[in-house]
Amino acid sequence: MSLNKLPTKAELLQQQLVVIDSEHKGITTNTLKVAEHFGKQHKNILQRINNLVKKGRLKIQPSYYLDEQGRKQKYFILDRKNFSIVVLGFTGEQAENFRIEYVEQFEKNAAKLIEWEIYRQDVIEPTKTCNDSIKWLSSGLKKENPSSSSHWRVYQHIQQAITKAATGDARTKREEMTAEQLKLVQWMEDRVHDEIERMKALGASAVDIRQIILDTLKSKK
Repeated sequence: MSLNKLPTKAELLQQQLVVIDSEHKGITTNTLKVAEHFGKQHKNILQRINNLVKKGRLKIQPSYYLDEQGRKQKYFILDRKNFSIVVLGFTGEQAENFRIEYVEQFEKNAAKLIEWEIYRQDVIEPTKTCNDSIKWLSSGLKKENPSSSSHWRVYQHIQQAITKAATGDARTKREEMTAEQLKLVQWMEDRVHDEIERMKALGASAVDIRQIILDTLKSKK
């Protein structure tokens, strides 16, 4: 990963105590947050992790961030299991309170992750239905204008327009979307399917349908 894509220390410390990762695959904290909460030096947390790795108690790969001087530094992303192993030796009321808070945050985010997975599943069928209509549209474009290559790109153009309208960025992957953004995608794919089918029934040309669909999606940004 290039340096300009690495998170900064400030960004990592601004995160909530426990976060759902960008691809909605897990719930984590990071060692910079752990060090900040316990009032410890980050290097001491890293040393503890290195010792646990050497003893075979922890299997984990480092991640990297940029410090205040723009230098590449090591930190670790901890899931619930690895977090528990790392802080097991911490003592005192502050440590106990942190463990309780972490568990509460973990459970809260676990519920959010389950909700997200439900929305992710809910959008699968509308996507298939929408794509079936786009497939028909692609065939229609090819018939109406055989010399044009627009039929090859119509799926990409419509799906990117849906993604941009929902997230602001046409390159956003489904696994990176929030639950609210997934709901927007589902709603728009249903509308695209319904509108293609409506105009098809009215005998509109594929060229006109394509333009109307794209113009409508652009207006929703």
